[in-house]
Amino acid sequence: MVSADGTRVDGEDLFVSTRGETIPQKIADEFAVRFHLHPAVRATRVTDGHGVMLVLPGRELWNFHAYEDLVELEESAFLGGSDGPRRTQQIVIRGNARQAPRLRWYFEHAPTAAKARVSARQAEPELPL
Repeated sequence: MVSADGTRVDGEDLFVSTRGETIPQKIADEFAVRFHLHPAVRATRVTDGHGVMLVLPGRELWNFHAYEDLVELEESAFLGGSDGPRRTQQIVIRGNARQAPRLRWYFEHAPTAAKARVSARQAEPELPL
């Protein structure tokens, strides 16, 4: 789901068997959800282990957060460029579907300090002199 102003994207992944019933014990239930990043995006894992700060080329900041799950940053490959494969990173969330059949996450735009100052000034009432 995308917020009306476009500053937040919420997602949810559900892990169920093909017929919708509980996952049988004899079936492996390990999962890895991967978010591959463009090579121009710089990613840093945040200290609580549930999130990643993303810095885009224009210094725009976004945060990724997984509610109950720990996230990892791993190497990946970008194959969409005309200059051939390039190294990049991916956000990875691993788990077991029987223990955690629902994975909730979001990306949220984080205003930069300069934009926050401008927004704060614009929000201040102007008094006549």
